[in-house]
Amino acid sequence: MNVKKGLLVGATAVGLTLSGAGVTTVSAADDVQGTSVSGVHSSITNQEAAEYVNAIYDSAYSGKMPREAHDLKMNKSSKKAVHERLGEPQETEGGFDLYGWEMGNAGYGFAYNKDNTISEIRNFGTGVERQKNLGGITPAVLNEQFGSADKILAVPQTNEMDYVYNTGKYELHFVVGGDNTADHVNLKEAK
Repeated sequence: MNVKKGLLVGATAVGLTLSGAGVTTVSAADDVQGTSVSGVHSSITNQEAAEYVNAIYDSAYSGKMPREAHDLKMNKSSKKAVHERLGEPQETEGGFDLYGWEMGNAGYGFAYNKDNTISEIRNFGTGVERQKNLGGITPAVLNEQFGSADKILAVPQTNEMDYVYNTGKYELHFVVGGDNTADHVNLKEAK
């Protein structure tokens, strides 16, 4: 087992609802982990996905995402720097400049602070051979690579689960869909 987290900080408060955000915190006693883990891939059977998720995790400590966005940093890089690096966004939706995946490159979304520096980076993985990146990331792979999530949030509007890992000044939110694989991962400033 390759558990990267030092201390596994306490799980969550049972039944805490953040009504403004539409997110519910679930305790480890709830049957979320048990349901999510059955019949899923592990990193042993999906080494490329495990390598990808480790690159995301390692980059998060410095407020960055790997690969195409590796030189763009949270609260430092400007919207202009994002546009210079990745071009004009393909669309803007929900406060994010969105960049679609092309020829094996991951898709990204960027939200900005009032001073136009990056406030959040969203990684959508690739569309082709998705099982080799985010499509190969399940709660079992996350648990195997990093240990238990610091908290697990339910997203009622989408029936997704949000596995949150603290990486110092930042946190990673692995949003897992109904197919039990990561739909996307968000890098945010730690609260």
